[in-house]
Amino acid sequence: MSNKIRMPGQERREAIIAAAITLFSQKGFRGTTTREIAAAVGVSEPVLYQHFTTKSELYAAIIEYKSMEGEAKFGHLLDSALESDDDHTFFATLGTIIIRWYTEDPSYARLLLYSALEGHELSTLCYERQGKHLHRKVSERIRRRIEQGAMRETDTLLAARAFIGMIAHTAQAAVVFHSRLLDSANLAKDLESMIDIFLGGLSRNQKGKK
Repeated sequence: MSNKIRMPGQERREAIIAAAITLFSQKGFRGTTTREIAAAVGVSEPVLYQHFTTKSELYAAIIEYKSMEGEAKFGHLLDSALESDDDHTFFATLGTIIIRWYTEDPSYARLLLYSALEGHELSTLCYERQGKHLHRKVSERIRRRIEQGAMRETDTLLAARAFIGMIAHTAQAAVVFHSRLLDSANLAKDLESMIDIFLGGLSRNQKGKK
């Protein structure tokens, strides 16, 4: 008797994407075969190829799937915070989103690390689809606050990358690398300290700055 699973086309497609994310995050791209992905879903390789004729299609689908998932989960939080002129609230919301991104989906974070280390196209696809978009939004928000006189003049894109990178590195060290120097349970407390450091650097009242 066949043990292959019968499911609707869209459900099967999403199951393939989920299985690919899990396997890629555990074994990397070079260490994962299409046979293993198909087996994890309970379908044959020919069925897998009906949904994704090439690995590139599968990689693009992963990015699209995770982008839509992230937008559904965090989009309204970020958009609401972007409209606020309360700097601490904005960066607290942004930082919380980044931390949740790591803590709620560590497999995807590991997947992207694999893609970067292996020189894989997925890392570039992810940055083009997600990273640049977030950096641009935060940069524009900082520019608005500079024009309102709340922050000193600076390279807004660099400032956006600095804050996002600071939070992402901390969350990555705690959640992905399980650093003994960081405790994922204390990330919220660490976030408050990092916001104070960051906003202190951008404040127009910073000593020695004009």
